[in-house]
Amino acid sequence: MKSKGTWQIAVGRVALAATLVVLPTPLFHVASGSADAGATGLFVVGLALLAGGLGFLGYGLRRRSRELNTARSYATREPSSLDEDRPVNPYELPKSYGAVPPL
Repeated sequence: MKSKGTWQIAVGRVALAATLVVLPTPLFHVASGSADAGATGLFVVGLALLAGGLGFLGYGLRRRSRELNTARSYATREPSSLDEDRPVNPYELPKSYGAVPPL
């Protein structure tokens, strides 16, 4: 079965991890009022990483949960393996292949 939204969740996690590296020091400088152009630029980059990371993470989680909310039947399921690759059940009743069993 294909998992949907996995790469969006991965990109969101990486962007949020990068936010933790980039944003704290420029945030302190901007909040204290002593920010120069470099700190302001890193602050904007940190906010963009934060918004992008949250956006990708939310979109990926939404795509993943959408598949969980749909009802499945045997007709709509995706097989995990081919029928030929499945092991034979030794406890299964033998198939008569259309022959009528004796009375």
